Amino acid sequence: MANNENTAVIDNQNEDSWSDIDESLLVQCDDNENSDPSVINKETSHLKDPLKVEEEETPLEQFCKHGYLCVTDLTQQVWCEQHLCYTMMGMEPPLPSPLDQVPPPLPTADRPEVKAGKSVHLARELEVHNVVSVKISSRADKWGLHTLNLLSTIRGFLSGIRVAREVPIFGDPFGTGDLFFGIVDELRFDADSYSLGLVELKTRKTQRMPGKAQKKQHSLQVLIYKQLWDNLVRGNFSTDFFLKKLNLTASADQPLSEGVLQHIDSSGVPASSLRQLLTQLTTSVQALVCISSVEIEYVLQETGSVIGRTSVREDFDWLWRMFGHCMDFWHGRRGVEGVAIEEAWKCGGCEFSPVCEWRMKKSRVLSAQNRCSDKEL
Repeated sequence: MANNENTAVIDNQNEDSWSDIDESLLVQCDDNENSDPSVINKETSHLKDPLKVEEEETPLEQFCKHGYLCVTDLTQQVWCEQHLCYTMMGMEPPLPSPLDQVPPPLPTADRPEVKAGKSVHLARELEVHNVVSVKISSRADKWGLHTLNLLSTIRGFLSGIRVAREVPIFGDPFGTGDLFFGIVDELRFDADSYSLGLVELKTRKTQRMPGKAQKKQHSLQVLIYKQLWDNLVRGNFSTDFFLKKLNLTASADQPLSEGVLQHIDSSGVPASSLRQLLTQLTTSVQALVCISSVEIEYVLQETGSVIGRTSVREDFDWLWRMFGHCMDFWHGRRGVEGVAIEEAWKCGGCEFSPVCEWRMKKSRVLSAQNRCSDKEL
């Protein structure tokens, strides 16, 4: 049953909040909205090569001028770090050869299955609340709306609402000084047992459940979401750190724009600035509890019918290792890594496969090994 809560959709850069890919699209939108000269340009000749760790800028400094990473940056990284680099560099896929028998794969965001997945997510969201468009004029407005949407979820749970969808979440998941942003597909609050569950929706083109590689991506995503939420509940969220990372300290106490203030007023929240919203958020969330169950639901894109569900067990050691390995790349402590040999099947669906430096490098290594083996024989 739908409730009367309204969730704001930011009206400035055609952003969608319904696909797990869209969190990382926010990276480019965030840079573009103020015409920042540091914006990532489609012309990549001036960008430093992320394969070279000796460069002065780390990948985090080069690609994330806006101050944060998306959780789905890490999940795409786990799928193929080289592909993520090409995407963030703004690299265009190579043009197909006239001799090609099979058309090259489309860029990820343009694929029909991705667009179909967005539609399923939106339909699910509209089942539980209305979506309204709110025009913004600054980055403070944008983060004010993200904060308000999260705060509205918390207030809703405390007033009897049981389900919230497309919930923004942000913070430093492991206290490493790295800010992350994500969108949780669904939170379910049971007032009787006073427990909270997280459900991540994944759409599939076929009736088959995902393989090991995709399950690893999905598990990493939902466990980081859980870590971010639990940190908020435990009080492990620093407003000063958050504002500093986003370069919003100076504007945090200024009134937000008129359209945003009208939406805040209609939500019944007594706040007029970003800092006031964050204060309300950090105070209100401590009346709730940490997430006690994490589930991934797989549905068929064509019909929306459920294919299966998987419970994700919290394994902090595994999560910390995965997170640490990912962040070693972002902080320039290692070079880029493509797929392992046993996962080379991923390259068949990659639009960058014909020009992939990682594939070329691995091919040279294998050729050298084969030549050595031939000599030994």
